[in-house]
Amino acid sequence: MKRVIGFLSGDLGRLILGGVLFFGALLTDIFVESELIIIAYIPALIASGYSVFYDAVRGLLRRDFLGEKFLMSIASVGAFIIGEYTEGVAVMLFFLLGQYFEHKAVAKSKRTIRELMDICPDEAVRLDGEEETVVDADELSVGDTILIRAGERVPVDCRVIAGCADIDTSHLTGESAPLFVSVGDSLVSGSVVLSSAIRATVTAEAEDSGAQRIIALAMEATERKSKEETFISAFSKLYTPIVVALALVMALIPPIFKLTDWQEALYRALSFLVISCPCALVISVPMAFFAGIGKAASLGILFKGSSSFSPISRVKVGVFDKTGTLTTGKFKVESVKSCSALTESEILSLASSLEYASTHPIALAIREAAPNSEAPFDSRVIAGMGVSAKISGSTYYLGNRALMNSVGVALSCGENANDVYLANESGLIGIISLFDTVRPEAKAAILELRRLGVDKTVILSGDKRKSAEAVGKSLGIDEVQSELLPEEKYARLLAIIENAGGKTMYVGDGINDTPSLSVSDVGVAMGAIGTDSAKECADLVIMGDRLTAIPEAIKIARRTLAVAKENIIFSIGVKLLVLVLAALGIANMWLAVFADVGVCVIAVLNSMRLLLAKRGGGRAK
Repeated sequence: MKRVIGFLSGDLGRLILGGVLFFGALLTDIFVESELIIIAYIPALIASGYSVFYDAVRGLLRRDFLGEKFLMSIASVGAFIIGEYTEGVAVMLFFLLGQYFEHKAVAKSKRTIRELMDICPDEAVRLDGEEETVVDADELSVGDTILIRAGERVPVDCRVIAGCADIDTSHLTGESAPLFVSVGDSLVSGSVVLSSAIRATVTAEAEDSGAQRIIALAMEATERKSKEETFISAFSKLYTPIVVALALVMALIPPIFKLTDWQEALYRALSFLVISCPCALVISVPMAFFAGIGKAASLGILFKGSSSFSPISRVKVGVFDKTGTLTTGKFKVESVKSCSALTESEILSLASSLEYASTHPIALAIREAAPNSEAPFDSRVIAGMGVSAKISGSTYYLGNRALMNSVGVALSCGENANDVYLANESGLIGIISLFDTVRPEAKAAILELRRLGVDKTVILSGDKRKSAEAVGKSLGIDEVQSELLPEEKYARLLAIIENAGGKTMYVGDGINDTPSLSVSDVGVAMGAIGTDSAKECADLVIMGDRLTAIPEAIKIARRTLAVAKENIIFSIGVKLLVLVLAALGIANMWLAVFADVGVCVIAVLNSMRLLLAKRGGGRAK
């Protein structure tokens, strides 16, 4: 019995019950001639419209006299008063049908975002030596060792310490190709281990892990409104009082001047009220943006709100950070040059010891080249320059030219922008050259941005000129500005924005580029699943490292805006046409119901096309 009551209290249950009672009333009306036929229609009206009446009364108590539920209630009850029982029930029944389609559409568009909620497992296997203990993921602490078997999801952000495996990150990044990880690689919570078991050390607790940040971003995205949605809210507040006033005029003036009788005037006014309900606009336009956000999320693209759609759709200048954005940010040792009696392997071993505790990308590359290093004594980080430490009684220095100059070491060689110098009190010992590879998809992404109308591309980088220009040339970037401090990068970006002639997009890693992400018209954080700066400053977060997701985001934004505008034009156009027909007495209550509920359903279904569109969101322009 409880299940039956629960079903009948839902949209579909009330729709079926109201439809059955309405059909029964129609049959009774056909075969039984009686002035008491209203009794047959009242149960159908209550079944299909009681929730609308309830909400209308609540609105009155809150002094919300012009809500759509209030207008629908007046129209339905008014139809009963003038004896149009069929139209009175039909108004509520079709309104309920519209609500059902609306709720189904919203549920479908939310499903993509809600699926993010399921990417984090509740439990994890913690290792205490070789002993396995199943614990809640929330109980894991930084430094714990966990075991993740093939087929299991990564419970929290961690770093691989034993084993190697293919990892499925498609739910996080939209990238279908598996990612191979081995010792030293980082894993983001929510990824799926595909091929074999691995051991990892926890680097972030559950609440601070990447997947939780993704969920927070996705849920926040629906809160920030676009200018189109703001327009609809303002339009409804102005539009509804005007049409209510016109309905009163239609109900009173024609009978007073003997142009029509009271019943006909009231019927036209009630039809006018049904038509005037702005639900098609109020529902379908936000629905378009919700669907766009859901579609983007399924591809690993997070809009922080619908207010970001318009600026990214009109981007004319794309500004990029280099390291970690256009390049992988993962350095490799290219060569070692000895400037002393030490061999290349001895130089690498010393350098690896000096970088023993560092997590800098260059330090990781050096340690990877010489993994069997030992912790040094009295290690010290010299900000912006490098490190120093004591090894076997001698003080060694490892860093850039600035560090060598500061300790009085003369340099006569080494021209690579990514050269690292090793020295001690006696002078220069060796030079380690590293390289940072360009992302394989970067060139295709830049070409696609040009095709979408981005007229100019710029690199703003703190790297040496030679390195930055090499990347720019390989990708066909229009302008490269290098060797910039963070404040200089910010100032250069301001100048670019001022002279852009259109919207400017800045793409960075979401950590060091916080000022630039904030000041640009569109801030895009790449690979920033776990960073606070991305959440706070970027308008758009690419959950993986796919540069091709940026043109995809532009296509989705343009398609979403097009659908929203289609809904606005269609809804207002049909309503105005039928309003005129109702004022002239041509449109009956059935056409009024179509102008309200029918238009709403069509507009909502139009919005849902966004979720069904192919990768990239359909039309590009």
